[in-house]
Amino acid sequence: MTSAAPGPDGTCDAASPAGLATRLATARALLRSAWPEAVERETALGEGRTFVYTSLDSSQVVLRLVVDAPNLLFHFAEGARLPDPAGLLRGEGRRGRYVCLGAVASGDEPALRALIAVAAAGASGTTEIDMDNKSGATA
Repeated sequence: MTSAAPGPDGTCDAASPAGLATRLATARALLRSAWPEAVERETALGEGRTFVYTSLDSSQVVLRLVVDAPNLLFHFAEGARLPDPAGLLRGEGRRGRYVCLGAVASGDEPALRALIAVAAAGASGTTEIDMDNKSGATA
């Protein structure tokens, strides 16, 4: 991941469409390395795509990777409860929080991996998130 600030309109800008594809592949690889047991499902609504991640033994959604150009973000279903000493999580939802991948520097990868690992380890059987991917939605 490279360093980039969110756009002035609050987007998680991942650059050009070609850059978005590269960043998406990098984000999926990072998630796989942080949580190898994750089960991935892809959904598409409108022009956006969402990759949903669950544990092997549950269909409970732990996090999702949202691709809604120019946005690219990880949405943690229980992000409000996660320890975040690096301050990567954004949003003000009662439960969910997200990480804008366009604003994550390469030095923040260990903190992002830790967030993924903690979210995967602490998943409860009652967690659900809204699966309707709405354009421009970030949390």
